[in-house]
Amino acid sequence: MKRILFGVVAALLCATQALAVALTVTPANVSLDSGPVEGVIAGEAFSAGAILYYKASDGRGYKAQCDGTAAEAGADGLGMALGTADAAGARVSVARPGAIVSIGAGTAGVIYLPGRTAGSLIPSADLASTDKVTPAALGIGSSKVLLIRDYHAGAVVP
Repeated sequence: MKRILFGVVAALLCATQALAVALTVTPANVSLDSGPVEGVIAGEAFSAGAILYYKASDGRGYKAQCDGTAAEAGADGLGMALGTADAAGARVSVARPGAIVSIGAGTAGVIYLPGRTAGSLIPSADLASTDKVTPAALGIGSSKVLLIRDYHAGAVVP
């Protein structure tokens, strides 16, 4: 099942590259429409709308990025901060895969991944050949995303 899902995601990545635009999330516009949420302790400061990964060693949320380690790219899980963490140790709500989040930006049909700037989302067209491919969100309108997750260690940028 995972291989089939990954194949579908990879095909969508290829199909949406020409349509992709950079995603700018405004923290004040971030709100949960529906779906799973959990409380997370911040490992660092971040703003609402940041894409987070979970560090296995301490279980805290940190800003994800595609040009670091597999863990930093979301191999162990991703989520989107629904609130701002002013410092490490703050407790925030995080939307999990399956959630629909209003973020005030996005393009329907575009798959977004953690970017090189920690906590950011970028379209697949902005990935470099050395970046980790971890789909994080699917644009479902002009202001909402559906959080998804499919990490595959052998994935390459099309």
